[in-house]
Amino acid sequence: MAGTPQRTGGSVQPVMEHLDISSVVSGSMIGRMSKPILFVTTTLGTGGAEQMLLKILQRLDRRQFAPMVVSLLDGGTVGRRIEELGVPVVCLRMDRWHRIVAAPFVLAQLIRRHRFVLIQGWMYHGNVVAWAGRWLAGSKTPLSFGIRQSFYGLARERFNTRWVMRMNAWLSGRMQGCLFNSRFSLKTHGDFGFRGHNMRVIPNGFDLDAYMPRPERGAALRAELELGGAPVVGMVARFHPMKGHHDFLQAAAIVRRTLPQVKFLLVGTGVTGRNRQLAAWIEELDLNNAVLLMGERTDIADLNNVFDIACLASRAEAFPNVMGEAMACGIPCVSTDVGDCADIVGVAGRIVPPGDPASLAAAVLELLNLDRQGRQDLGRAARCSVVARFDMQGVVRQYERYFHSLVGCSDSDQG
Repeated sequence: MAGTPQRTGGSVQPVMEHLDISSVVSGSMIGRMSKPILFVTTTLGTGGAEQMLLKILQRLDRRQFAPMVVSLLDGGTVGRRIEELGVPVVCLRMDRWHRIVAAPFVLAQLIRRHRFVLIQGWMYHGNVVAWAGRWLAGSKTPLSFGIRQSFYGLARERFNTRWVMRMNAWLSGRMQGCLFNSRFSLKTHGDFGFRGHNMRVIPNGFDLDAYMPRPERGAALRAELELGGAPVVGMVARFHPMKGHHDFLQAAAIVRRTLPQVKFLLVGTGVTGRNRQLAAWIEELDLNNAVLLMGERTDIADLNNVFDIACLASRAEAFPNVMGEAMACGIPCVSTDVGDCADIVGVAGRIVPPGDPASLAAAVLELLNLDRQGRQDLGRAARCSVVARFDMQGVVRQYERYFHSLVGCSDSDQG
């Protein structure tokens, strides 16, 4: 065999010479009563889809399911955290042509070796490779696709992603299920050609113990960042054209004309002073003393407690975790009308058109001009909404019920 999977742990070195997967899952990891389930994900980086997979695995009932994860690339930042849960992680490292060709065969041997009761794809490329591996294995194991992305037309996608999306749509009707994380994603993918008798929406969920109002932590971090009593508007988003950083900064410049004391915190991968594009925009808009570029952070819950207003300026989303996290911390939100954001935010904030910095600024000013009680009321409404609808434990129970419904699929349903 040309390729082999790799564990993400530091003791396991990259090997592509031979294939031995027999030791990946120990007897203690898959008990007799637990049903082995395989997740095939495109990546294990820092994105929302990867974080949601981690949160599901943290709470999945191991008396019912014994999970394993296959990443098409490396272990990223999330793989090690998954392994710390006792969940095996196998990395196919599809970063070279010979590994890309070998990956479905490697996955097929993994599927043949372990008696999985269900294979759950996770993102477009993971779905396709999961299907190819199952087909090569000659397996009748139920397969469910997992769609974690929004869809705004093929023109916005990279060339290689376009054919992968078409493959997803063509295969979707042959799968035993297809999961979406937002109603917007289900509708737009359905319009694109996704079909099937078991297409469901399970929303993202949030850890309500980790994300909660903690004003004392917010105050401590404010002091550390030397923000004083200035109003703070924050946006958590990796640097990407669809995340709307330029729109946010243009809105910030408008807000500053009315409230010059406001500070703006930008948090996320690539959002640092070394980002020349961001630095140029900030200089051009005369925001040098108003914007803090925080980069990638692990203390997002504490940072949310610094914010007076949380913003999302994206031009495309499905179900953005950052909105739910801010709301769980009791922070009012201003979001563009993308994906399911209008439904998520509801009465706990304001929704504005995407790509419209003036409207974004007006909504931010409206909330900043509320009195303290008015903002607190919005914050309480935000927290209550997340508690009622997006508690992570309840979301995981929805996944478990969905998985059980697929395990009972008959061979005649297999594609």
